[in-house]
Amino acid sequence: MPALIANQLYRPSVVLPMVALMQVMVSQDFNLGQVGWVVATRGAQAALQRSREFICAAHCRV
Repeated sequence: MPALIANQLYRPSVVLPMVALMQVMVSQDFNLGQVGWVVATRGAQAALQRSREFICAAHCRV
């Protein structure tokens, strides 16, 4: 069990979002309402960017 936990904690896909969330919480003084809005906004921006990349990859082939 400890090996499983250690393997999960050293994966960037697990650690980086946790670090980003902690940074947002510190910058917003741990106000969960503001943190929720910031996380939602960043998620929407990331989704928009990925959808643009997907559309461009499908239609902008050179």
